[in-house]
Amino acid sequence: MKRVTLYIGMMAASLAATSCSDSWLDLNPSTSVTTDQALSTLTDIETALNGVYRETSLHSYYGDNYWYYGDCRAMDVQARVTKGDGRRVSPYYEYNVQATDNLNITLPWQQPYIVIRQANNILQRIEEGGIEGAADEDLASIKAEALVLRGLALFNLTRFFGMPYMYDNGASLGVPIVTSPTDPTSAPARNTVAECYGQVVADFTEALPDLTREKADGYVNYWAAQALLSRVYLDMGEYQAAWDAATDVIENNGGLYHLYTQSEYAAVWGQDFQSESLFELYITMTEPAGGTGGEGAPMVYANEATFDWNNLILTEDYLDLLEQDPDDVRHSVTVASVTPDNGGLPEAARDRKVFLTKFPGKTGNPQDNDICIIRLSEVYLNAAEAGFHLGGSYAETGRTYLNDLISQRTPNTGMQVSTAGFTIDRILEEVRRELVGEGQVFFDFLRNGKPIVRNKGWHLVTLDTSDAWTIQPNDLRIALPIPQTEIDANPNMVQNPR
Repeated sequence: MKRVTLYIGMMAASLAATSCSDSWLDLNPSTSVTTDQALSTLTDIETALNGVYRETSLHSYYGDNYWYYGDCRAMDVQARVTKGDGRRVSPYYEYNVQATDNLNITLPWQQPYIVIRQANNILQRIEEGGIEGAADEDLASIKAEALVLRGLALFNLTRFFGMPYMYDNGASLGVPIVTSPTDPTSAPARNTVAECYGQVVADFTEALPDLTREKADGYVNYWAAQALLSRVYLDMGEYQAAWDAATDVIENNGGLYHLYTQSEYAAVWGQDFQSESLFELYITMTEPAGGTGGEGAPMVYANEATFDWNNLILTEDYLDLLEQDPDDVRHSVTVASVTPDNGGLPEAARDRKVFLTKFPGKTGNPQDNDICIIRLSEVYLNAAEAGFHLGGSYAETGRTYLNDLISQRTPNTGMQVSTAGFTIDRILEEVRRELVGEGQVFFDFLRNGKPIVRNKGWHLVTLDTSDAWTIQPNDLRIALPIPQTEIDANPNMVQNPR
């Protein structure tokens, strides 16, 4: 490789793929199918699609950065220690990540583009036709899933490397849109955030009619795509569309999904495909290789006697918020250190329940914890947010959805939200309680024009030198720097302003 180019960089020269299977619970170790090999049969196409799912679950994408980023950039989760430039977690938390940071910038740029590249290979091959043993309905379903995975990758890249859509109605630069297999010498320019979001919506909406409405553990179905669309539309301020997508999932899923009840809540974490799981990537200790590994997202939350990877803890501000209601079942996912007087924690945090236990693993090992991309709880919160912005009867129904969620988290009726108390701040307060550790809080605050405020507590003093105590929704550091390798290799690529 003579130069590092987008995604596409030569890291995408092969299609990492798993054997075709009806379930993620029956997967053989990954194999490799080169892009030069013809995808000539239905089995080939199915195998390639499984490869796209696997790439989506790998390190530098959902297996890692794209899961914890939206929390450590916000107010409820923080780095336990500072690890400096080029090291995991703390550069995001401190808002001082550099364009030359391979771990936090270059690889998270490349991995979603690998997903896009592989999805494009499948989509082009289906368009060409002549696939042996493939009925039209089979190919339509595969095409729909590939479109969703491609759109989701573009959405996530835009969130990382562009400013929020609501910052300037999408006028600022996002990332390059790539919708067909590309030549390695391709040097695409960045599209605007609005153009990126438009492509995401186009991919999802094209896919919807051909996605199954049955439960599809480990794969994208209609309900998962609609749920994700509610997230996308909220980012765009398209509140009617967000409402329609969210309420479709809530009202019409036919009992396939339901909110965790108060009695269920404590036991669901780490288990496969629970009742709220709309889209979940299946992880074992062998698929992908080594599970989420020592560097995986669940491991950075791990409560261990050693201090190598467990670098994320809950903030004092979050614990104080949760303690407003002692009866809230969400206390069950916070625990104290397993190490008495843990010297690896800030001193003030050593007697508090600062470790999050949402990722215990199926066997007690966080490395075999599935990755749940979106839960039904978020969809209830999305409906509440969209309803608030729409007002009138939408707001009243949105308040009902918010209270439905709250009623499954606490027996304390005093936590129910009145009409007068139904505000965006109250909705975001519930977002913080419910979605902590799931990568959404940062984006939810910014799209509503709310600053990220880190109250003192046991936050690291490095926030002084990096000026990261309060992040306003127009702070240009929100958009991560484009990798320096891309700037150097592509004359059409421009860097984000700082």
